[in-house]
Amino acid sequence: MVGRALFVCENALNTNKQGLQYKLVKAFLLQIALISIATALAVFAAAKIVEDVLIRKALQGEATHFWSLYRQNPEFPKPNTLNLKGYLAVNNNTTVLPDELRSLKPGYFRTAFNGRQPIVYVEDNGNARLYLIFDEEQVSTLAFYFGIVPLSGVLILIYLFAWLSYKQTKKAISPVIKLAEIVEHFDFKNHSFAELDLGEIRKASDSDVAKLIDALDHFTDRLQLFIEREQNFTRDASHELRTPLAVIKCALGLLQKRTDYQPNEQQSLLMIDKTLVDMAGLIETLLLLAREEFSPMPEEPVLINDLIVNLVEQTQRTLGNHKVSIVIDQHGLLYVPAAEKVLTILFTNLLRNAFRYTPSGLISIRIDKYQVSLSDTGIGMEQHQLEKVFDPFYRANTDGSGYGLGLTIVKRLCNQFGWTLTIRSKLGEGTSISVVFPKASPTGKAQQTENSSTE
Repeated sequence: MVGRALFVCENALNTNKQGLQYKLVKAFLLQIALISIATALAVFAAAKIVEDVLIRKALQGEATHFWSLYRQNPEFPKPNTLNLKGYLAVNNNTTVLPDELRSLKPGYFRTAFNGRQPIVYVEDNGNARLYLIFDEEQVSTLAFYFGIVPLSGVLILIYLFAWLSYKQTKKAISPVIKLAEIVEHFDFKNHSFAELDLGEIRKASDSDVAKLIDALDHFTDRLQLFIEREQNFTRDASHELRTPLAVIKCALGLLQKRTDYQPNEQQSLLMIDKTLVDMAGLIETLLLLAREEFSPMPEEPVLINDLIVNLVEQTQRTLGNHKVSIVIDQHGLLYVPAAEKVLTILFTNLLRNAFRYTPSGLISIRIDKYQVSLSDTGIGMEQHQLEKVFDPFYRANTDGSGYGLGLTIVKRLCNQFGWTLTIRSKLGEGTSISVVFPKASPTGKAQQTENSSTE
């Protein structure tokens, strides 16, 4: 719990790619992109409107005006200006037309003419056909200078204002970003919360950021007090819990020396002794986990092969199940850099769990490269039980044995030290648990399988 609390501040203001600065840049770029797309669409729409509507209407108006004058005077000259040129074919006489126009039908379209692609409007009136050719090159040049250039200037101003808005916004939230960076890079493991200096940001920040800093200060103060209380509890509990257990164990040892007990009384003493061993192991494990979060234990290469052989013997003597056989399959030597006490707790819980849920049958342990697997032929679990097996105080078997913390402790140790834990189980067939040690050093050749059974 304390280990997770140590990183609350760091995770709360983490400036990864989802942080404030990233979102601000993303919003600015999105704004620029939307403005550019909207402008491009507007220019394209305006061009299409000019070409398909305005120019068409203008040419139709020119044709109407020409026909009105042509009816009054058949010799009226055809349109001939810088941008507009007209041709007239009477009684289907196309010899007066350029070659490019002779095959055209009435309508409005673009066509190749004198090496260009002008707009052509063809209209019939009686026995005459009028060809109006509009070359919008000059108009386009004027449109560029009087339309596109001012529009580009407006766009540049919009981009400039958006950039200034971005800079002002960034300046406004820069204390928050700086605060997030300080918290992100602060070493909570090796320094106390009192060493988290936020005075410089507090002086340069506005009232809202100052409130955030004050809230963070209050939170860290409370968290520091909580950690100190748990440290004191860990130190005191280490003595207060072990002492009465040692007294009970000594008294139980004296009682076990007597030989005048009835069978049921002897069995009760054995149950007390077994429960005492479990309680002592559980208390030692919880205290070690609590201490480890404040002062990591020194690591050294531990030979897993020897450790597991010793733990199997101890577990057999403690639990005394005469119907279970043990097979240790060693494929080389496996050294794991860790505190031996941590590995002892890890494998002791796995072995006790296997013995507890295997009334009779086989427990096999396989030591491979980077991995130790432990399989049993016990009662197994269903899928819904398997999903809850790492929950504290959950027991797949409700016979009352155990505390429901063994696999929870194993999972917590694996998470804390970066080991990978996998579990598979099937009801009535048994359970298989594997622990992968990524930093392990496998050496040696495969050894013979070691078989042992309880006696």
